[in-house]
Amino acid sequence: MTKPTDHYSFILLCLQSPEDEALQAQLASWLAADAAHRELYRQVCLLWEQAPHAAFFEEADAPAATARFLQLLDQTQAATPVVPLITARRRWWPAAAAVLLIAVAAGWWQYSRTRVQWIAKTTTDHPDSVLLADGSKIYLNKQATIKYPATFKGAERKVELIAGEAFFDITTNPVYPFTVVSGPAEIHVLGTSFNVKAVNTTIQVYVLTGSVAVAHQQHSLRLQAGQGASCNTRTGEIKVDSTAGNNQLAWRTRELQFTDTSLQAVCETLSNAYGVTMVLDPAISKERKLNANFSNKTLPDILQTLTALYDYQFEQLNDTIYVHLPIKR
Repeated sequence: MTKPTDHYSFILLCLQSPEDEALQAQLASWLAADAAHRELYRQVCLLWEQAPHAAFFEEADAPAATARFLQLLDQTQAATPVVPLITARRRWWPAAAAVLLIAVAAGWWQYSRTRVQWIAKTTTDHPDSVLLADGSKIYLNKQATIKYPATFKGAERKVELIAGEAFFDITTNPVYPFTVVSGPAEIHVLGTSFNVKAVNTTIQVYVLTGSVAVAHQQHSLRLQAGQGASCNTRTGEIKVDSTAGNNQLAWRTRELQFTDTSLQAVCETLSNAYGVTMVLDPAISKERKLNANFSNKTLPDILQTLTALYDYQFEQLNDTIYVHLPIKR
């Protein structure tokens, strides 16, 4: 048989975590199962709403927090009598509720110290950003999914890049290292800024400032500012990417620099920066070089410049751009 304190623990958990969809679904089922459940939930909600500091369960000093909540409860009883399940219980309900809440408080305090509340964020057709509890910032590219804790607990700060691309600007804290998990790979840092892109079985990392260590199983590689690497999550191989550069951040900065860059590489960079697919006509030389800088330019502006520099045509169909030789007349 379920103990009354279990009911209170469950209700308080639901009140503390309104964003937890799975938990709220459990609450809905529990409420639908019994009218007594609904009445008990109503009673606890009254106490909760009348106590502005009911979030005392997350405080570090459980006894003091309990005393504070009891004081608020006394004020609640004097100002707004709680309606009991049965009229005959009117006198003992507040006292019983107080006793049960005290019992739950100690256990809840201990539980909440170690419980990590995770939040998931997914972008669609527009980039977005996340501010973490420690002041670190995560900038998400389009079609990216990140999972992060509402607050960091324990000796490590950890987030998970589930899919897509993100730029991390991490607050330095030598005592609490920061880890980005992406599939089976991990990126360990103390305080730095870097880009991570997870596509299929490849994870690409580029470091803007500081240094990071990319690890997968028994393989590990340390990267300094200006260096990049790719990790094959299927084989575990991690290797330095000699082509990595600031252009990998162009999806966020809109700053592009091309120095003796082949047209093939230019198209790949533009594809990543603007979220399109560029298809080169096989008849076009992929080794023709480009020397140009673009700052805060739209993709049509860049394509117009390329049209002037090359005798090629750029035609866009939805998110695909076809590059081909002009039709001879």
